[in-house]
Amino acid sequence: MGKVVRYRADPAELSKNGGRLSAGEIGIWDASVFHGFCAGHDRELFSCIENEPFAGRADQCLAVAYRTLSREYYGKNAAAHLRETLRGADKGKSIFEQLQLQRLLALMEQGNELARKDLKHTHDMITQAMAQRQSDVLQSLIIEFGAILPFMVAAAWSPFTDLYGKQIQNGYVDELLEQILVSSFVADGQSCICISWLEKANAPGQLIANQAREMALDLLGSTILQFVAMHAENIFYDPVWFEGLDPAQRKRLDALAAAGMDTMGSVPDMAIDRNLRFGLPAITRIFEVGGNT
Repeated sequence: MGKVVRYRADPAELSKNGGRLSAGEIGIWDASVFHGFCAGHDRELFSCIENEPFAGRADQCLAVAYRTLSREYYGKNAAAHLRETLRGADKGKSIFEQLQLQRLLALMEQGNELARKDLKHTHDMITQAMAQRQSDVLQSLIIEFGAILPFMVAAAWSPFTDLYGKQIQNGYVDELLEQILVSSFVADGQSCICISWLEKANAPGQLIANQAREMALDLLGSTILQFVAMHAENIFYDPVWFEGLDPAQRKRLDALAAAGMDTMGSVPDMAIDRNLRFGLPAITRIFEVGGNT
């Protein structure tokens, strides 16, 4: 089939649709390819996950996290240049439409710049760890599923709330925020989700990992899906699964995606519905890597 579904947050489309997101298909090649590294460095940096079975080793978790973080960081940089180009996209529109688009772009740029600051700090630290092969800089939680998930995600963000909606970071403009790095991938015919964070006391990632490990496994998969759907831009869905969602499930994903891309700049804080299931494969194992484990 060669297609996946994603929610579009194109500023021109948002302006045209009154701020409403739309979901549409794109090619798998366009969704999955990241050109941030040359072929030689890509082979060198990620050999442990490209050429070896994934066993949840610390060096493999570091490589998975670094690829995800790099994609997010370079994506934010590219978005800054794209929005500058889009400033001229209002030509020929009414004064009201021009003001609406320019305000939308300004708000998105403000949020993008704050995210770039935090991402750069984390990216610099993990780049150094990769260069010095210091796998212990990260802790990771691995969640293994018994079959292939109907979604894929690779994202990094600063969580303001935990899995229960409780605030865990303030988000002051002058502070560097702690981030979590979330990646899903297929290994040996099953899917894994790797959640990583910089190893330090009381890290938000550790709090979220603790909640995940304490949660009933039949609730955890759908909870994680809702959590990443609300925060991640780089998330893609199997079109057959997506079209087969019932109205309540589809409405929930629409709302979560909209909450995560609020054009007014507010922090996503939509509560996760733990009574809503999405028919995901059963979780077979969950374990932590790094730190004191």
